[in-house]
Amino acid sequence: MKLSEVLGVLVVTTDGDELGHVHDALLVQDGPVGVQGLAGLRLHALAVGTRSFGTRLGYSQDTVTGPWLLRVLFHRSPTLVPWNAIVHRDAERIVVDRGRMDESRAGGVPNH
Repeated sequence: MKLSEVLGVLVVTTDGDELGHVHDALLVQDGPVGVQGLAGLRLHALAVGTRSFGTRLGYSQDTVTGPWLLRVLFHRSPTLVPWNAIVHRDAERIVVDRGRMDESRAGGVPNH
């Protein structure tokens, strides 16, 4: 799977609530070690939100601190949807189980 296949896709819960669109992905480097001595990457979670412009400017990761007016307008932490919470995926939308999201968050996956 390519990251481009999920970027911008609408994410909804099994109850039909819209969480937003996929803006980014959280990768974990814990796969098998390759020939170059580096562990492979695994998709751990999707960053989902309602505003992509501020995310693209870096305001959701707290890497951009100013100007203050733009920070106030654009700063919204994305919701992290663990990969194991996804129950269905196609080109138009991704369906997630909110119960699995809560279980992962209780296990140490932060929401931002």
